[in-house]
Amino acid sequence: MPIKLYYRDYSKTDHNENKATPVESSYRTADKATLNYLRDHDLNIPYSINTLHLQNPYKPPQRLEGYVTRDNFKVRPASVKIMYRSRDTTLRSRSNKNAISKRDLATTQHYDHDNDKSRRKKESMQQCLKNPDIKNVLKQYCTNSTLHGLRYVGDSNLTIIERVFWIISFTLAVLTASYYIWFLYRKWVSTPIIISLSPESVSLDEFPFPSVTICNMNNVKNSEAARINAGNDARQKLLLEDRCNFETNFTAFNLDESAIKWNSMLHFMINVSQSCPDMLHLCQWHGNITDCEKIFNPTMTDEGICCNFNSVHQKYLFYNARDWVDLNITYPFNSIDWNPETGYDENVVADSIPWRPYGAGQFYGLTLVLDADIKEYYCSSTASVGFKMLLHNPVETPKIAEFAFTVTPGEETRVIVAPRLSTASKSIISVPQRKRKCFFTSERKLRYYRTYTQRNCVLECEANFTQKICHCVQYYMPTESSNTPICEKKDDACATNARRAMEVKLYDDESGITSINASETPSCNCYPGCFEINYNVEISQSKLVPNFNIAENYVKNSKQYFTENMAVVHLFFVESQFTKYMKNELFGFTEFLSSTGGLLGLFMGFSFLSLVEIVYFLTLRICCRMYKNNQTPRTILHVHPLDSSQNIVYPFVQ
Repeated sequence: MPIKLYYRDYSKTDHNENKATPVESSYRTADKATLNYLRDHDLNIPYSINTLHLQNPYKPPQRLEGYVTRDNFKVRPASVKIMYRSRDTTLRSRSNKNAISKRDLATTQHYDHDNDKSRRKKESMQQCLKNPDIKNVLKQYCTNSTLHGLRYVGDSNLTIIERVFWIISFTLAVLTASYYIWFLYRKWVSTPIIISLSPESVSLDEFPFPSVTICNMNNVKNSEAARINAGNDARQKLLLEDRCNFETNFTAFNLDESAIKWNSMLHFMINVSQSCPDMLHLCQWHGNITDCEKIFNPTMTDEGICCNFNSVHQKYLFYNARDWVDLNITYPFNSIDWNPETGYDENVVADSIPWRPYGAGQFYGLTLVLDADIKEYYCSSTASVGFKMLLHNPVETPKIAEFAFTVTPGEETRVIVAPRLSTASKSIISVPQRKRKCFFTSERKLRYYRTYTQRNCVLECEANFTQKICHCVQYYMPTESSNTPICEKKDDACATNARRAMEVKLYDDESGITSINASETPSCNCYPGCFEINYNVEISQSKLVPNFNIAENYVKNSKQYFTENMAVVHLFFVESQFTKYMKNELFGFTEFLSSTGGLLGLFMGFSFLSLVEIVYFLTLRICCRMYKNNQTPRTILHVHPLDSSQNIVYPFVQ
C-alpha cells in the first residue's frame, strides 16, 4: 500500500480551540502520548503518518524490538517482570536524557533494584503461605512417614470415613503414649535413687576399726567433791552442783558477774573426772598387750572427760584444732588424713591411725580391763554404776549420753562389731540433693569439722543454735574461741529449747544449702553423708566369778576387788568380708530414654529416624523449595530511550 507524502501549510490552519491542531491534522494517530510529544517538540516532518495503517497488510506482523511477544508469556506469570516505559520516555531525545546526571541515574537504578528485590521477597513469602506446595509436603510426609497409620491419613484414594478413622486412631495412640511417658517421667523425678547391696564385698583392710570412747558413769570423784565442798570457791561449788545435776539455789552462792570460760571448765572437768590411766587397767590390741596410754587419749564429751581409742588426730578432725595439752593427748603413732569417701591410699603404712583390723575373731580385736573404782562414786549420770561405751566413726565427736551402751562391773562383755558401710555412685551427683538425701564431702562444708558426717553436722548445728539463742555453748561443743561463755545450770532451759528448735529444722528441704555452714542458715540441713561408716554391735555379758581361774594380768588389788569394780570387754569382728550399701540411680536418663522409646515404638512405631524425618519435612524440605522458587530465572525486558542525535527510527515495517 503506497504512502502519500505531502507538505502542510500551517499558516492556513485555524487555531481555534474547537478545531484540530496542525499536529493532529498532520498525524492521524490515536496515540495521545505521541501527539503530545510531537506538539511539545515541534518537529517539522513533511508528511503525515497513520500509525494504524503503515504496515504492509500482506506481510505477517513483525517482531518489534523491546516489546513483549506472545512467546515470552509461556513463562509462568510469577517469574515474569515487565519493565514498562511510557511512549513519552521512548521518544525522548538523548539531549533531554543527558540532562539527567549520571549520579541520579545510578541512584534511580539502585533504588529500582532494591525495590525489585524486596518486592520479590515479599511475593515469595506470600506465595509460600498460600502456596499449595505446603499441602503437598504434608501430604508427602503422611504418605511416606514411617509412623504407623499416617500413610492412611495422607492417602487421597481412601474415603473420608476411612481417613477420619485413621486420624482418630493415631490421635488415641499419641495420647496413650503421652500418658504413660508422663507417668514414667514422674517416677523418674520423684524416686531417682535406690539403695541396693553392692555385689562386691568389702574386706577388713578397707575400713578402719571403730573408734571406741569409754566414760565412767561417775561424774565427780568423791575425793574431789569433798575438797570442793570444804573449800570457799563458790564457782567450784556451783559447777559441782551443775555436774551432778542437783537442784541449786543460786542466791546461796556469791558469784561474780562474769560467765565461766572454757578453760576454767576444762580444768574443773580434769580434776573431778577419773583419768584414763586409772580407768584402763589392761589393753590388748591385735593379740599384744599394749600400754593403754599409747593407744587411748582423753577427750571431752557430753559425759565429761572420757577415753578414746582410734580417732584421727585433732588437726584432721577440726579446722582450728586446739592444743589440748591439759588433756595429755599423745599420738605416738602415725596418723593420716582419712575420711569415708577417700578411704585408705594404697601406699599407707599398715600401722597408721585410724587402725584397721587384722582379722576376725577375739584375738585380732581389742580387749580392755576397766576399773570403775566404785568407792570414788559421788554422783552418777544414771541410777547405776559402770561404764558407757560408744563405737563411732574415727572422724566424729561422740555423743555418749544418747547413743552409748553400758558395761557393768563384775561382768565380761563381748561386743561383736558389724560395720554398716554406705557408699554412693558418682553418677548421682547430678541428682538434686533433696532427692538423693545425702551429701558428698565436697558439697557440704562445716565450720568446725573438716569431714562432713551427719553426727558432726548435728553437733555443730546444736552448738550454733545454742550460741545464737542463749549466747553460750555447752562445754563439750565446738567453739571458735576459748573465750566463748559456757552455759551453766541457769541456762539449761534455754539450751534445751535451742536443741528442740534444732531438731525441728534438722531436715529442711527448702533451704537448698550446699556449701554454706549451718550457722548462717535457718536450718541444719544435716542429711547423711553419701559415704559414711557406722558400727552396729551385738552384746553378750556373763558374770565374773572370783573362784574361777582369772588371768593374773586382769586382776587389780584382789579378786574380790576385781569382781566388784572391774569389767572385761572384748571387741572384735566375726566376719572378714562385709556387704556395703550403695546409692545408685534407680531411673537414670538412659533408662528413661529407653523406656520412652519403647512406649513410642509400641504405640506409634516411632524411632529416632522418625524424629529426623519430622525435622526434615518441617525445615530442610520447605527451605529448599523456597530457595528453588526464588532462584527461578525471570525475563526482564528493558526499553531504552532513543538518541536524538540519530535519525528517528520507528519500529514499523512497510
